Amino acid sequence: MGNVIAGTGMFVPPTVVTNEDLARLMDTSDDWIRSRTGVGERRIADPGVGSSDLGAAAAKAALGDAGIGPEDVDALVVATMTPDYYAPGSVALVQDLLGLGPVPAYDLRQQCSGFLYGLDLADSLLAARKAATVLVVGAEVHTGIQPWSAEWRALQQGTPPAPEQRDRMNRHRGWAVLFGDGAGAMVLRRDDAAAGFLGFSLYTDGSQFELIHVPALGSKSQPYVDAEEILADGHMPQMQGPLLYRQAVRKMPEAVAAVLDANGLSAADVDLVVAHQANQRIVEGVRKALGLTAEQVPMNLDRYGNTTAGTLPILYHELRAAGKVEAGSLVCFVAFGAGAHWGAALYRETG
Repeated sequence: MGNVIAGTGMFVPPTVVTNEDLARLMDTSDDWIRSRTGVGERRIADPGVGSSDLGAAAAKAALGDAGIGPEDVDALVVATMTPDYYAPGSVALVQDLLGLGPVPAYDLRQQCSGFLYGLDLADSLLAARKAATVLVVGAEVHTGIQPWSAEWRALQQGTPPAPEQRDRMNRHRGWAVLFGDGAGAMVLRRDDAAAGFLGFSLYTDGSQFELIHVPALGSKSQPYVDAEEILADGHMPQMQGPLLYRQAVRKMPEAVAAVLDANGLSAADVDLVVAHQANQRIVEGVRKALGLTAEQVPMNLDRYGNTTAGTLPILYHELRAAGKVEAGSLVCFVAFGAGAHWGAALYRETG
């Protein structure tokens, strides 16, 4: 029995913010950003556009690619760290936008590993025969937590940032250049004649939650939204960059090795690694640890930045569309994200 990827789709907003644009707002440059992150530009959503809107657009594309309609979907999974609202989660909004029936719908909050966990959940539902078709979506709109979003829009109208605004953006530039908005989706279907997903190796270690976390806006705060915390930018991500890098380049290859070993395979058998697009240095570190080529571990973060739960499906969709995923290829999906959550999935492409 196999569970296969029957269709993929993606959607990114049309508005592009380049490194040169950010250099007009903070003390940075295209060379500084590219050399440290690999990012050249990112997409941003318009005000009023949420992760559910991007996710629904990507999902519609995936359904079309699979040649099926909303009525064929038995379950929906949506992964995001940037929901439209605190409650409800984005999955109900995506379900409504797609016109699905009252199917089971799951919100996942594993951040950068969210889509990977979504694949595992979908595979489990299919294997248990609780569904024959599952739609998995990873969608993010990071613009609302960017320290430069309002200033960039003001600059487009001819108003440069005030000195104190520029100082604020400079304090956050280490992470504020990384993220972009976007969504990707996959349709998974049961196919008893195909290999499909061969296995998963997923891990969580809550003792590492401070590697990446948002300290404000939580049940530990009373009130939940505290004005002083917002003024102190506590609603924005806090990162321990060097430690995050060391953990990611160690844990991701270990997860790949675990799922390969469980299937009697090694890195030499892998044709393609679809890695979370967090940072060029991290992806290259993973590639070197696995002993693979740049062609085997491709990147697209130069055009989109880190779209968190959207990176895996966006990259895989682009690779499929470009004809770079051949029938019979052994594909490994791998990610590391806040939580800390990480892991890998092994998939045999049906073509």
